[in-house]
Amino acid sequence: MNPSKYRITSSRFTAAIALLLVSYYFSTNPIHNAHSFQLTPRSRAHNTIRHRVDNNTPISSSRTTTQFTILQSTAAASTSESRDDSSFASQWMENEKRIEDQMDQKSNNNSSSASATNGNVYDETNVSFGKWEYIDGNYILRPSFEDLNQQPRALLHFLGGAFLGAAPQLTYRYLLERLASRGYLIVTTPYQLSFDHLRTCDEIIDKFERVAPSLAKQYGPVPVVGVGHSCGALLHMLITSLFPDTPRAANALISYNNRGVGEAVPLFDELVVPLFSDKDRNGSDLMKSLIKVAREQYSGKVPSDDSLMKLLKSLPVPIPGIESLIPPSLVSIPAPLRETLTNILAEPTYEALTNAGVTPILLSSLDITQQIPKLIDEVEAGARDFVPVPDAMSSAARRAYRCRRTLLVQFDNDNLDDSEQLEGYLKEAESVMKMKRPMITIDLQRKVLSGNHLTPLLGPAGGEEWGSALEDALGGILGGPTSNVDIGEDGNGDVKSNNTVREKLGYEQLEKVIEELVAWLDEGSL
Repeated sequence: MNPSKYRITSSRFTAAIALLLVSYYFSTNPIHNAHSFQLTPRSRAHNTIRHRVDNNTPISSSRTTTQFTILQSTAAASTSESRDDSSFASQWMENEKRIEDQMDQKSNNNSSSASATNGNVYDETNVSFGKWEYIDGNYILRPSFEDLNQQPRALLHFLGGAFLGAAPQLTYRYLLERLASRGYLIVTTPYQLSFDHLRTCDEIIDKFERVAPSLAKQYGPVPVVGVGHSCGALLHMLITSLFPDTPRAANALISYNNRGVGEAVPLFDELVVPLFSDKDRNGSDLMKSLIKVAREQYSGKVPSDDSLMKLLKSLPVPIPGIESLIPPSLVSIPAPLRETLTNILAEPTYEALTNAGVTPILLSSLDITQQIPKLIDEVEAGARDFVPVPDAMSSAARRAYRCRRTLLVQFDNDNLDDSEQLEGYLKEAESVMKMKRPMITIDLQRKVLSGNHLTPLLGPAGGEEWGSALEDALGGILGGPTSNVDIGEDGNGDVKSNNTVREKLGYEQLEKVIEELVAWLDEGSL
């Protein structure tokens, strides 16, 4: 399978910026005629967004200088615009299946070269994790069916929050595995946090579209539902609003958060910018070198000579330029010694950690840590706020959001949540849609549950010994017996367990979130 045969990344990115500019324009100008502009949804072979490109006016310092003019149209709404979103998403998956079949016929002799393109934009962990499969930059968790030919109830495309979204198979493991046990196919796409949310969305969609055809081929047309937490909820909102070739039957947005850098990062302008603007002193190269060496160690290897040399050259030195005088032979490990270290130290350690279930966690922790030097590099390059800025993202939600079913989940003890403001914006979006299509029905719900911003990250250990030990240790710190302690029998003679630890760790709150999600999904008859 050759992904380049069906990816349209550049035109998709162009369309996103075009829609963003339209949202900005109409957020500052009253809409007198609902048909004064027509943006036709595009999904590969379906329809296209009409635009012109003029390489004169810069949009931002981080992008190619382009100016987009949206062609106005007073024509009647197209048939694709009146298509039910759930049906549209299923048709999209069906189209992915056709594309997969066609590409299989054309490239039976080139499968090995096609699989070489895995889209790892930041060397993320390429290992399985429990029941999870790593495919083309995504972690896949298949529903627990005895009948392997049974169709999933829906495909849930999950995006995690800032930083932790780089390893969602680990950080949101319990939440996602519980949803998979209810018959849902889980696709979670790790992403690297960036100041540029549009490029992050584009990278996420790019990875998702690599795996979508094979899943559609296996399961047939399945409704696609976006599920996101915190920054992941924001990214799903942008994908639904500004990337019309990526349809969603519904969206579940948990702890939606839309804050500027100055509000999200205390003392950003006063401390962070001065500290990291100097490339020679911001420590980015040192962190990258340390992460590379650690990744090789966690993979059962002795660090390469090249990695050790880069680490040595990235260390702070009292005399500038002295690192250039270091000969490569100084850090070169002779082949016999490297082989000995590998056999008696690196490989046995790797095997022991892998058998204990620790290796995937260590590698995933590097995926999370690796975002820090990237963000430092962006600050050094001049990044001072998110792109789009929060006001522009709110305008996109008000003017371009088009999902027919949306669930907003808010927690009662969450000071980072902006779900209530988003609810107002989506109601405005509903009014805009109804001016064009009066008969349209929009299902928008907001649920306020007990918990805080970190509730979706909680959950019992996944069965590994280290997880159970950690849970017991946390229970002891919180004060109370562990979850494995029996406290007698109930009236029916059944053994009762003390759930003090689970209650204190907030597991019951997460269970409530799962129940609300499943109930909401069932309501939609996806």
